[in-house]
Amino acid sequence: MAARVKLNSLLAPKPTDTNSGLPQPQPKQQEFLDSDADIAIYGGSAGSGKTLALLLDFAKPELLENPHYGGVIFRRTSPEITNEGGLWDEAGIWYPSLGATSNQKWLRWTFPTGASVRFAHLQHEKNIYNWQGAQVSRIAYDEVTHFSKKQFFYLMTRMRSTHGIKPQLRATCNPDAESWLAELIDWWINPQGYPYPERSGVLRWFIVKSDEVIWADTAQDLRSRYPGSNPKSFTFISAKLTDNPALLEKDPHYLANLEAQDVVERARLLDGNWRVKKSESRLFKAEAITASAHGAWSDPVFAKSYLFGIDPNFGGDDAFSCQVWDISDIPYQLVAEYKQSDTSITSSINQCSKLVEKYKPVLVVVETNGGGRTVQERLIEHFPGVRIEAVNTTKNSKIINTDRIAIALEEGLIQFPPDWDGIDELRSFSKETREAITGHDDSVMAWAVAFAYIEEARQLALINPLLLT
Repeated sequence: MAARVKLNSLLAPKPTDTNSGLPQPQPKQQEFLDSDADIAIYGGSAGSGKTLALLLDFAKPELLENPHYGGVIFRRTSPEITNEGGLWDEAGIWYPSLGATSNQKWLRWTFPTGASVRFAHLQHEKNIYNWQGAQVSRIAYDEVTHFSKKQFFYLMTRMRSTHGIKPQLRATCNPDAESWLAELIDWWINPQGYPYPERSGVLRWFIVKSDEVIWADTAQDLRSRYPGSNPKSFTFISAKLTDNPALLEKDPHYLANLEAQDVVERARLLDGNWRVKKSESRLFKAEAITASAHGAWSDPVFAKSYLFGIDPNFGGDDAFSCQVWDISDIPYQLVAEYKQSDTSITSSINQCSKLVEKYKPVLVVVETNGGGRTVQERLIEHFPGVRIEAVNTTKNSKIINTDRIAIALEEGLIQFPPDWDGIDELRSFSKETREAITGHDDSVMAWAVAFAYIEEARQLALINPLLLT
């Protein structure tokens, strides 16, 4: 009982005195600590407090009060444990306040009760067999995507319920769409690659049959379908840098460092995206984007001709996008854009109508999907003298149209303002999926439907840019 009192006293949060006891967990860290799942993954943006969450989890009072408790936290390689600011250094900040003593040779912390937390590596696949015959009640993988699926599941067989301690596995990670883990946590991730907030921490159950992971919402469901099975509970808890204000306060430049990364790394490490793949090729070449970023947003100019491209997206995740292109000469110039998410049809059409009234376009092209027919009908009603066409984009025509504008960009036929927020969409637009890493394509598609009609109109001699100069 004395040990329990002492540990509870040491572990009592003291936000104003970080030299005594452990730090106050942030809400997402607390969600991770409170999980009773057999397996809990704490994943998300860089700087979201994942490593500290592991150290807090392995130093819970109910664990440390048991002299037979021995937890093991793995990194893939030994240097990752002892690197400056790594696991060993981080533990050295907090564990001594619990009366723990260190043994760096064995990378072990021993607490007053005899309980211990050890760090180890699994650099090679064969290293898992070093743990044959071991009985470990608590295992963790720091940066679990660095480990193989075989390593992850094999060490589960080394977990034993000893001396009243429930065997549990914990892990942390940054997003990696190309890792085996991405498939394992797919239920917790939306189609755009971001975690469903409402599913964070939700328990699901699984069994493994013939190397296939079979899921269910309850253990009873799996037991009824697979008599004699022993389902494991699993959860994924997502976190972002903003969930760890302590780091931002300590290092105000950390956010700027993440924002300075290329668009793919920024999506992974800052935004927490689980769908973007480093290996995917980009449709729009970076040098062509940079070369085309010239000019400025501009008001109408007499004797210039303007073309509108509209991608409505009502009822979807993308934004309503209405673009104004100056097609009087080559290069074609983006001179205005209205883009808005979560807006009503009436509001968006009103804003678009203001642009039509202002620029008096020779042609308006509307994508019919996502409420485009309604937009077309309303604009025809408001502007009977303006030619307004509708284009239905299929999967095949999307490929054709986006290929066309990618070529136009490379050939120097396009210009847009350097501060256009669609530039990031271009930089991350996947040649394979025909979407940006966010899952959106609104700016690209507004441009694509407009430019597709320019080509068609030139063939019909309805709009010949060479005659408009």
